[in-house]
Amino acid sequence: MNLFARTLDWIEEIALAAGLFAMVVMNFLNVVCRYLLPQTPFSFTEELTLFLFVWLTMFGISLGYKRSAHTGLSLVTDILPERLKRGCLAAATLCSGGLMVVVFWSGVLLVQNQLKYGNIMPGLKISAAWGGLAVPIGAAVIFFRILQVGVEKLREPAGKETTP
Repeated sequence: MNLFARTLDWIEEIALAAGLFAMVVMNFLNVVCRYLLPQTPFSFTEELTLFLFVWLTMFGISLGYKRSAHTGLSLVTDILPERLKRGCLAAATLCSGGLMVVVFWSGVLLVQNQLKYGNIMPGLKISAAWGGLAVPIGAAVIFFRILQVGVEKLREPAGKETTP
């Protein structure tokens, strides 16, 4: 699983960096061309930027879980005894994982509907399902990260920070 996690780390970070760079360049060129030219040759970039935004959001959530950078309200858990802190961490891990199962299933239904009804993006001339795939794939990656971080924090020795 270590090799899988490291490979996923690499994919996430490369995808985020490349995607953000592509979004910035495309939007900049689109704005400049709209201002200077009567008709922009980059009309498809709005749809592509939307696709990238959805994919990057899902990978960004996953990266946030990996780095334990998600928000947590530790006001109550800080005053709890160690056993209850760990119980809250386990409950938060299970609830977050359960949410990702629901998001995954909703994403699968979304992609099925996009394929069933033949949704095509007019500018890109591709199936809308390519953007919709970000939801189930992202949910699966986030689910993995939730479990990875939850197990790591539960294995930490007593006394270390275990904020859910």
